[in-house]
Amino acid sequence: MTAPTIGELLARYRTRFAAGSPGHDEITTALRGDVLTLSAPSLEPSSLDAVDLDDLIAYSGWNVWDMLGSRATEGESGLIPRQEYETIAGVAQFAAYPDVFARITEAVGGADGVVELGATARREIGTKVNLLHAWCCCMPLLTGRGFTTGLGLASPADRGDALATALQFPRRLYRGLWGDEGPMFATGRGYRAPLLAGSGWLERFRDDVTWFDDDRERAATRRSFNAMTQLFAFLLHLDNRLGLADSGPYPQPDGTVLVVRDHFLHDPAYPWFEVSADLPHAVTQALFFRPPEGMRFTVNDLSTTFTDPGDYLPHLAGTAVYARDRWDTPVGDVRLLGEDELEPIATAARTRNAALYARYARMSRDELIMAGVQMYTLDFVLPFLRLAGLADEPTLRELGLRLPDRDALGPLAQASYPLLTDAGTAGELLPRVLIAGEGFVPVHGDDPVAAP
Repeated sequence: MTAPTIGELLARYRTRFAAGSPGHDEITTALRGDVLTLSAPSLEPSSLDAVDLDDLIAYSGWNVWDMLGSRATEGESGLIPRQEYETIAGVAQFAAYPDVFARITEAVGGADGVVELGATARREIGTKVNLLHAWCCCMPLLTGRGFTTGLGLASPADRGDALATALQFPRRLYRGLWGDEGPMFATGRGYRAPLLAGSGWLERFRDDVTWFDDDRERAATRRSFNAMTQLFAFLLHLDNRLGLADSGPYPQPDGTVLVVRDHFLHDPAYPWFEVSADLPHAVTQALFFRPPEGMRFTVNDLSTTFTDPGDYLPHLAGTAVYARDRWDTPVGDVRLLGEDELEPIATAARTRNAALYARYARMSRDELIMAGVQMYTLDFVLPFLRLAGLADEPTLRELGLRLPDRDALGPLAQASYPLLTDAGTAGELLPRVLIAGEGFVPVHGDDPVAAP
């Protein structure tokens, strides 16, 4: 049999399953159980059974391909070795996260406590307890397994019991995040994530919105604020999306469409964030659009808004903008930003971008890789550790999450480092795992989505 071309692998997952909602329907038909449904009884056992574990692995391979596979070049950067840090961090996450999830679960009193952690996303803005970070407690664990097996450092059967237990953690988070027993992922919900519906925030946004349909100067100020804080949050998080998160869409009674967007601008957890010490932890924008008839808004599992047709920003008609000064600022103290506060924050974001570039340019390749490994390995779970009271430095070191340099890596990640930093190795492994799905093989025998 001829090996599929890269074009065939990009067009359909494993050349069989389409992208989007049609692909979701196709691949769920091939699954044998109901692991994607977040029923309360299914969240009670400490671990998944063999069928549910292998079904979740199979679906996750398609989900990652749907989210990332067709945009694999996003991992390339002229300055930051993102492919290297992403793959090394994945190996570290595969090794560490089962114990991390167990500690959090114990600290919050069990399964119901984890559900309650996830429910934070339905009550608060300016929090990294969001759709993206729930996804990051599931998929990187599995992509990291794929990187580890792809390097020959483990077999698909290794740590199967730990994986079966660990994957109950994101299932419980998602139950809290959605607040119902429906599908686990946004891909199963029509790519809609209206997390704040019914929270009272939507009414506040409507009360606070500043409309600028015919005010070009005000429109330019608000659009510049969105652009500058987004660019800064992306670079601050080492060229990845951990600093950005959307929820929605929220269709409004007047025909507008609301998208709620968080940009995270400061966090004391990372030394290079000192450049933004005087900026809020997060700014949240309630973005009201007047779209043309027929424009469809979606939000995917990466908390990213897309529209069909594309280019929705010209239809932005009004915003309300808020600041959460620290990660632990009570949500009741989140404040509406006045017009006179927007331009200084946007200007600071623009000037700090230059300072960040200069800082990164002075760092060695190993220092940049380890900064990325630190960001990925810690930030995916830090919001939940903080709420569980486990984010003190001794605990982070004990859990293998404080990684100031290469020597702090665990044995698996240590072994992966020279393999993945060799020229081209990480870049070759990423598409095998993310596009071809080679890393998402079952723990127990038959692959439910293998070609018939």
